Amino acid sequence: YIVFNGCQINRYYGNMNISFLFVEGESLLMSLNEIALSSGSACTSSTLEPSYVLRSIGISEDIAHTSIRIGFNRFTTFFEVQQLCINLVKSVERLRSISPLYEME
Repeated sequence: YIVFNGCQINRYYGNMNISFLFVEGESLLMSLNEIALSSGSACTSSTLEPSYVLRSIGISEDIAHTSIRIGFNRFTTFFEVQQLCINLVKSVERLRSISPLYEME
């Protein structure tokens, strides 16, 4: 129930876009408010519309709505990535537990 969006080979490794099915991307961002994440590009940060970039590469609107964008740089530490993973798992599990769509799956 996790989709890595974009080309898996030719990609910029400092940027990752992931969809967590049955979890709204915006809900996930709000539950991880201490971590700098986004649900789209900087130029569309004020809208709830799904990423036009994801839509242009063939990602469905439903999956695009479940995506978050994570950026890494040379200052990102292993500990920060580890904490992100721990917090992501907890948040996704919690949000899926209250999702009526996930219960039907």
